[in-house]
Amino acid sequence: MSGRLSRTLRRLAILAALSCAGAAQAAANPACPNGGLTIAYYEFGVAYHRGAGYDVDLVHALAQRLGCAIRDEQGYPRIRALKLLESGQADIGTSTLITPERQRLLWLLPYNRSKNLVLVNHDARADTLDALLKTPGLRWGVIRGYRHSPEEDALLSALERERKLVIASNEDDLYKMVCNGVVTAVFGHPISFDPWLQRHRAQQRVTVHDFFPDSEIISGGIALSKARFDARAAALWQEALRQMYRDGALRALMLRYLTEPSVDQVLKPPLE
Repeated sequence: MSGRLSRTLRRLAILAALSCAGAAQAAANPACPNGGLTIAYYEFGVAYHRGAGYDVDLVHALAQRLGCAIRDEQGYPRIRALKLLESGQADIGTSTLITPERQRLLWLLPYNRSKNLVLVNHDARADTLDALLKTPGLRWGVIRGYRHSPEEDALLSALERERKLVIASNEDDLYKMVCNGVVTAVFGHPISFDPWLQRHRAQQRVTVHDFFPDSEIISGGIALSKARFDARAAALWQEALRQMYRDGALRALMLRYLTEPSVDQVLKPPLE
């Protein structure tokens, strides 16, 4: 074998060894055992809209903390995103409602909570539910088919019998009605109404109240596909998320998109 050929073969062997070492190092990160991550978002208010939102910021922050590269990230219809996660065609999803059925196929790491609050037109000046219900000419806006707690549904049923309900076609219509005084009050989630009020500069037109403190709290979370992550990897993501809560990074991130009172509501109770 000539000296030139020998040197060439040695260089190729070194390059191959470096390549294998790099691949082994990338695969050695237990937080991302399959290498680069594929993220499946879905449109959800300020959480994700046209490639931006607090879900995007959160996933990027966690990936950076854990040393994981993001290979691909796209938005999908909600059901499609869930199917991709369940089948392992996507690694991570966001703003995923936590249910026992989904927990069979996904590691679900809660990072926000939400519940119905009551938006009251500023002219009503009602600080309690009892005072609100005694407001002359009370009218309550509602969207058919929206989810409420049993106690809230009971109230709406009673108001319907009294012909005090006004049906809105969508959330935009609902919030316009309460801000303009067409109705006295409506239910809404902070993640939904807060950006709407900011966008329309309508924060002073309503007051926000938690008249049902014991009503259901809905938890949303980061979803890791069990087809792509083992329990050890999921635990690392969970701890990184908790650390973001403890060091204030999660709160600071949410404040880019929501007002302080809404962030207080979304991050309560704590993730610990």
